[in-house]
Amino acid sequence: MIYWLYLAVFFLLGALDAKEIAMQRFDKQNHKIFEILADKVSAKDNVITASGNAILLNYDVYILADKVRYDTKTKEALLEGNIKVYKGEGLLIKTDYVKLSLNEKYEIIFPFYVQDSVSGIWVSADIASGKDQKYKIKNMSASGCSIDNPIWHVNATSGSFNMQKSHLSMWNPKIYVGDIPVLYLPYIFMSTSNKRTTGFLYPEFGTSNLDGFIYLQPFYLAPKNSWDMTFTPQIRYKRGFGLNFEARYINSKNDRFLSNARYFRNYTQYVKRYDLRNQNIYGFEFLSSSRDTLQKYFHLKSNIDNGHYIDFLYMNDLDYVRFEKVNKRITDATHMSRANYYLQTENHYYGLNIKYFLNLNKINNNRTFQSVPNLQYHKYLNSLYFKNLLYSVDYQFRNTAREIGYGYVQNALNVPVGLQFSLFKKYLSIGLWNDLQLSNVALMQSKNSFVPTIPNESREFGNFVSSNFSMYVNTDLAREYNKLFHTIQLEAIFNIPYYTFKNGLFSQNMYALSAQALNSYTSPLLRDYDYQGRLYVSVWNPSSILPSDASNKTVNLTLSQYLYGLGGQELLYFKISPLINLDDKVSPLRKPPESTIGFSPLTGWNIFGNVFYSFYHNRLEEISVNANYQRKFLSFNLSYFLNNKFSSGNNSIVENLRII
Repeated sequence: MIYWLYLAVFFLLGALDAKEIAMQRFDKQNHKIFEILADKVSAKDNVITASGNAILLNYDVYILADKVRYDTKTKEALLEGNIKVYKGEGLLIKTDYVKLSLNEKYEIIFPFYVQDSVSGIWVSADIASGKDQKYKIKNMSASGCSIDNPIWHVNATSGSFNMQKSHLSMWNPKIYVGDIPVLYLPYIFMSTSNKRTTGFLYPEFGTSNLDGFIYLQPFYLAPKNSWDMTFTPQIRYKRGFGLNFEARYINSKNDRFLSNARYFRNYTQYVKRYDLRNQNIYGFEFLSSSRDTLQKYFHLKSNIDNGHYIDFLYMNDLDYVRFEKVNKRITDATHMSRANYYLQTENHYYGLNIKYFLNLNKINNNRTFQSVPNLQYHKYLNSLYFKNLLYSVDYQFRNTAREIGYGYVQNALNVPVGLQFSLFKKYLSIGLWNDLQLSNVALMQSKNSFVPTIPNESREFGNFVSSNFSMYVNTDLAREYNKLFHTIQLEAIFNIPYYTFKNGLFSQNMYALSAQALNSYTSPLLRDYDYQGRLYVSVWNPSSILPSDASNKTVNLTLSQYLYGLGGQELLYFKISPLINLDDKVSPLRKPPESTIGFSPLTGWNIFGNVFYSFYHNRLEEISVNANYQRKFLSFNLSYFLNNKFSSGNNSIVENLRII
């Protein structure tokens, strides 16, 4: 009876799948636990041979091979040719020869090849033996790159690999970059899994003339899938010790939050020796962003676009940033924290933002301007009456304050209206625009600040109204050559202010008198201003809000060229943008034009430079050249900077060369 049942199943599956069943086994609950299928099946004595797209099924293991030979007496299976072993949804083994002992779950693989389908780490060896996915390996290689030509790999005399726990250990490993050995170690133990697991991470270490030997040892804590933390104690043997802390969290709304904190204590002797400002260095930062905030947290039914972004940092010393790594480079001693919230439709944008500036070039931050808060409304560019007549509206409210020194409140309105059309089959584009600008400023907390006194002009309020006519003329040409694509853009912008009104804090004499007072620093702290026999904590500076030449007639010229290769790769570009100030009483060409050129000769290489040539001085004023290479794990930068400073008829040269 059982024979006829097997025979019926055999013909049924053969008709459906066009494969022959070599053998099947079931457990006591009649669950299929073992099966062999192939295009062709033959039997001789105790050996069943399945060849041609052979398949072996065993519980949740799925094996593909060219040929399977199974001994029914010893319960051993030999698999040959293009073998792939799957468990669940992951690839466990890829090899050419496998021997399975089904009764003991013991296997010998020669040659041996195992790849973790999630992390991509593969291990190959001359010989290996294993049981329950635990392998002992000899003469092994391992890498996370392509097996054909890996960028890096490790060779070892012996080791072990636990597939279930994703643990790999190697004895006498040599680490290679390409074919070049770069490091030898007696022993390595590592995890091949990229799943979040609590444990120690790779340490960072280095040396410094001032700090001595530096060692950072991160410890990663991942108790839940929704949050994790990293604790990184660090010691700088000549300087001190500290702790870095990082926490990451994602909530049920799929919004992410990141917070960092850091503390470092300098040795007392180190503080005295180098006259440091702070013995204890500390700070914290918080980052968060979210889209559709109103819908997620306030159950708004509308699909209106809205969201927020928060990036806040406080630190008492610039070394807070430097101690994030062994020796992080710092190029700017200022930092801007910000919090933004926006709401927008197809035609309108509403925004609220707060900006907090931290300037560690100063002893304290109480004289630094802070923008808290700013409001913005923007009407996106749209047509008015007919398609080519365009307009937009932008209004901003700015509240700028600080603890010591003046602050101000500003209202600014900008309304551009213009005609935009093309000629000669769109080869030439022309724009005629009228730009109306209105701004007023109210000075706050000006008790100990110097504000010039001008007859019939307010020292507390200032108004600015400007109506400016602009004409844009540009063309954008493109042509395709053999394997190359060339584009060229030409643009000329003529700005002609025909009405300007300034009073109060923006009156013309206010600029000259404020500039004189701004140069009257006290010594040596350069914090207060000694002007006309009196000390002031700050001096009103109208140029910081509205440049003095804002109402000048100008011509902006721009020439840009780009050359692209296969796949849209940018090969060469050139741009020059001179500014002609027609109202400059000294020379309309006094401002040197900027020329930029760059090219990418090979993948990963980017070489570019900037040149400023002064036609007024008839000589080169500034030049900078940068060469960057970045490919996978390798990064290289070479930069050169030259600056001619003109002052009192003499020029000095500032030269700088950097290699990273």
